[in-house]
Amino acid sequence: MRKMKIDKIDQSNSEPSRCEFRKRQPAVFFLMIFLACTVAEAGTSKLYPPSKDETGALRLAQVMQTATREDILKLTTQREHLLASGLQDSDFKDGSLAIGRVYCCHPSTDEGTAIWFYVPPDKPVKTGDIVEIRMGRESTKKDPGKVNVLVEIRQKVDAPESHCAWDPPNESL
Repeated sequence: MRKMKIDKIDQSNSEPSRCEFRKRQPAVFFLMIFLACTVAEAGTSKLYPPSKDETGALRLAQVMQTATREDILKLTTQREHLLASGLQDSDFKDGSLAIGRVYCCHPSTDEGTAIWFYVPPDKPVKTGDIVEIRMGRESTKKDPGKVNVLVEIRQKVDAPESHCAWDPPNESL
């Protein structure tokens, strides 16, 4: 049987270590999603709608994270999709690629329904913004396809008069 001293503090749960995690949480989350999509390469890319019925449809999403230029250039398959849809490496700036959640309220739902989309340079977004996205179409042998693209920012996260709420006001929902 292992003995523990009562006066020992669990260092992994101390305030400084939790603060460090909070600082790095967005980057870790973004890299986890990139890794998951790379591993699931055989499936449909998150840069395209989940079904062909949604091609060209408009979807609302809440921005969860944006990628840096460095993150985008490190991508392999996803970057190939972006380039095949007509974008060039010079189009990739910090914030040019974002992840948005379509449904809320639980991490598995947020991540499972998240979509990736290209953010044009004239429409910079921040985490928490509510945006409208035009869903793309998957490539075929004859068509390079088109990735999901931001159409409009419906509400900025720091808007003084907020009309949109992504999370329900009741935390138990």
